Amino acid sequence: MQLGQVESVDIREVWRDEAREFTPWLADNGLELLGEILGVELELIGTERRTGVFKADIVARIVEEEEERLVIIENQLEQTNHDHLGKVITYASGHDASTCVWVAPSFTDEHRQAMDWLNENMTDISFFALEIELIRIGDSVPAPRFKIISSPNDWKKAVDASRKKEISDVKLSQMGFWQELKNYANHHENGRVQLSMKPRPQHWYNISIGRSGLNLGFTINSVSKNVSCQLYMQDENAKKYFDKLSEQKENIESDLGYELDWQRLDDKKASRIVIYKNGAIDDEAVRQELIEWLYQRAVEFYDVFYPRIQALR
Repeated sequence: MQLGQVESVDIREVWRDEAREFTPWLADNGLELLGEILGVELELIGTERRTGVFKADIVARIVEEEEERLVIIENQLEQTNHDHLGKVITYASGHDASTCVWVAPSFTDEHRQAMDWLNENMTDISFFALEIELIRIGDSVPAPRFKIISSPNDWKKAVDASRKKEISDVKLSQMGFWQELKNYANHHENGRVQLSMKPRPQHWYNISIGRSGLNLGFTINSVSKNVSCQLYMQDENAKKYFDKLSEQKENIESDLGYELDWQRLDDKKASRIVIYKNGAIDDEAVRQELIEWLYQRAVEFYDVFYPRIQALR
């Protein structure tokens, strides 16, 4: 059998311009690859997000329910330099990020040491230095490959342990339920609300509603044996959003045709507007009913809340 040989491809052959070509690719196709390297799921917030007079290349969030954790991604098409190192630190501060990722074709020893020093001395934020290269075999299209140059202490050990951790029967049941719900939603005749998030062994599932810091979501409570559909607000403007929507409470509930549970959660950063339905997902007699109920609520929430969310200032 004849075997091919892996060859390196000049990164400039594919991306000639950093801002107009490399950053958009990294924010789209590359974001999932970066998430795999970090061991988390990333959701794009935006590109060229301003921090004072500077603009962060990419701002994303780690997909979670209880709090918003921001990720700053700084990228360049040449060897690292002091200018970009300064931007990484500036953007981390300006966006109150939990994670900073610096992507470049090659890192100098000084910049790798600087990232190592930041990881050793900064306890509330993680710094990643990733080298990117393009490879191909024969006449194949180029493929990207990331190499970790610097990462937080014990990060790899924590990610490996998480991936090897046994998943409980409850978590497996939740993941199976989300998969069934996703299949139902994405093959539904109206198809107005698509579920794009990968089902995971967890008690929650989020749906984008077109604005950073807010999302539609489902939850499963295996103890109380109920499910919920909610509008979840989780960034620094959560209370302002909640209060603005509360002013329209009567009209919103009238449009929906049912009452909601308005939870400002004053002791937390987040707020939610939610409706619950009793029923256990492992009860086959009601499982399909819960799936249909959740999807119908999601469609109604989207129709009623989306225009109001877009109008928020």
